[in-house]
Amino acid sequence: MTRPIRVVVVDDSAMMRRFITDMLQRDPAIQVVGVASNGREAIELVQQLRPDVVTMDVRMPVMDGVATTEHLMAYCPTPILVLTASLASYDVDITFKMLGAGALEVVEKPRGSDPQALEHAARDLVRRVKILSRVKVVTHLRGRRRALNDGSPSPPASLDHQALPPEAPPHPAITPASIPASANASDASLCPVVVIGASTGGPRIIHQIIAGLPRSFPAAVLIVQHIAEGFSDGMAEWLASAGTLPVQIAQEGAPVRPGKALIAPDRRNLLVTHQGTIHLSDAPLLMQRPSIDITMQAIADVYGSRAIGVLLTGMGRDGAYGMLSLYRRNAYTIAQDEASCAISGMPRAAIQLGAVREVLPPTAIAPRLVELVASMGFKVNG
Repeated sequence: MTRPIRVVVVDDSAMMRRFITDMLQRDPAIQVVGVASNGREAIELVQQLRPDVVTMDVRMPVMDGVATTEHLMAYCPTPILVLTASLASYDVDITFKMLGAGALEVVEKPRGSDPQALEHAARDLVRRVKILSRVKVVTHLRGRRRALNDGSPSPPASLDHQALPPEAPPHPAITPASIPASANASDASLCPVVVIGASTGGPRIIHQIIAGLPRSFPAAVLIVQHIAEGFSDGMAEWLASAGTLPVQIAQEGAPVRPGKALIAPDRRNLLVTHQGTIHLSDAPLLMQRPSIDITMQAIADVYGSRAIGVLLTGMGRDGAYGMLSLYRRNAYTIAQDEASCAISGMPRAAIQLGAVREVLPPTAIAPRLVELVASMGFKVNG
């Protein structure tokens, strides 16, 4: 018989600890092996019990979610699912700092009295815990460096390509009519575009990439991140604090401009027109939305060889066929290396399709993007 997934629940509210425990243990595949009311208790429990997953509150006494996540990822790496009670800017800011410290995903805490909504929340919570239990997390040294500073205790590889399959089916939700066009549009006037797709574990890597791009970066950046509904705005604010590049949620009709990053909004597919403007689609929800495949296919159609595709950590295959569309239009395609991925499913799927020109670790992606855009003839200042 398969061993149950062992979970430690961390929350300063006794009622919420019981609530989350009950939700998780309704599934026989999950066992809550410990509960903690603050970060210090959580660290002791995790070191003692070595659970498969930790659900972590944001605001707690003694040690908050950020300090606790940093310590655990530095000394006892464990998949962490952040549960936040509020989408207020302060709480969301802490939440994304936790993701930057190594937590893998974030979801809003179940609340309310609607039985149907609570049942949906319970299923979603169980699903996320099951996914994260399979993640092999790595040690993050930032917590150790901070501990030392505080005095408290304790090269890119080219890819040998497989032959391209004779035909790769396009995403079923995208057709030529999906993207508004203009008879007066001039594709030659379009700036280069970098399109980044990511899922589980992606926010931290995207943050690292954005932080590594210069203020004068002469390409637009479009980001499709699978994240729980309600957190896109907070992610945009968090990424904007990473460096000098402005980061905003994409709006219908907004121009795609160099030196600016746009994020796909909640439950909307991010497309581009031949005029170089944003089009947000409410196409029927066939798969994940926002879809990385749909955005990359749209970029391939409009920008061709002026595009660069980057596919980061995540489970499943979203983005693989999008990368293939880019590859076939002579765009440059980069996949995150498996060793640094929280879940390598998405990059691996693109590699297996023969759609990836280069495999890179996160630290090498931003410098490579600068090199590639410069090679297109667009000047990059420091």
